[in-house]
Amino acid sequence: MKWLVVVITISTLILGCSPKKADKPLEKVPQRVISRDEAVGSLPCFKCHSYQKFSTPLQMGGVFPHQKHMDAGYHCNQCHDPKGHQHIVVNRNICSNCHNMKIIVFDRTALPSKFDHEAHAKMFNCKDCHPNIFLMSAGATRVTMKDIYSGAYCGACHDGKKAFASSECVKCHNKMKGFEKELSYKVEGMGNVVFSHKFHTTAFSCDSCHPKLFDMKKTQGKMKMDDMYQGKTCGSCHNGNIATAVTDCGKCHKG
Repeated sequence: MKWLVVVITISTLILGCSPKKADKPLEKVPQRVISRDEAVGSLPCFKCHSYQKFSTPLQMGGVFPHQKHMDAGYHCNQCHDPKGHQHIVVNRNICSNCHNMKIIVFDRTALPSKFDHEAHAKMFNCKDCHPNIFLMSAGATRVTMKDIYSGAYCGACHDGKKAFASSECVKCHNKMKGFEKELSYKVEGMGNVVFSHKFHTTAFSCDSCHPKLFDMKKTQGKMKMDDMYQGKTCGSCHNGNIATAVTDCGKCHKG
C-alpha cells in the first residue's frame, strides 16, 4: 500500500513538471473589405474626420480623382493601409489591378516616346514620382524637352548622374533613327544646302543644337545668312574656329 502511494505521488510530480504542449497558432483572419456606406459609420477615421473631405481630391491638390473612385464603389482601405495618424501607405500594386500600368505612350509630338512604367515601379515607390513630379492623371501634364533639360519631369532623374542624360534622345525616341539622313534646304538664287544630320549627331549630342539653336521642327526658309554672320543658327559653330566659316559658301551650297 505504501509503495502504491509512492508510485502515484512520483507519477503526479512527473506529469506536473512536463512541458505544456504549444498552443495552436491562431489562424490569420483575412481583412474584410467593407463597402463605402459601411465605412462612414464603421471606420474609426470617420468618427472624427469628415468623410466627404477625404472622398474628394482636395487633400492632394486636385491631382487624384478620389470622387471618381468613390463613385465606382471603392473605398479607402481597398487602396490604403492606415497607420494611425502618421501616414497612409498606398498599396503599390492596387492600381495595376484595374489600369494597364506597363507601357505609357507620349504621342503629342512628332517624336513619340514610350515610358516603361512597370520597370520604374519595380525600382521606385509611387511617391517618388507622384504627385510631386507627375500628376496622377493621364494627359494632365504636357512634358517638353525644355522642361526636362531644366530638371523637371523626367529630368529630375535623367540628368546623367542618377540615370542616363535626357540628351540621349534615342534612349526614348525610337524614331530618331529616321533622322539619320541628309536634309535638303531649297535656296533661291544659290545652290541648295544639304545638311547631314547623321554626321552632326555623331559629333554632337542633340541638346548641343536643340532647342537653343534650332526648334525641334522644320526650319525651311527661316535661316538667314545675316543671322549666321551674327553667330546664330549655323553660325554658332561655323565661325572659322569650331567649324568652317559660313563665308565658305561652297561647303554648304551645292550647284
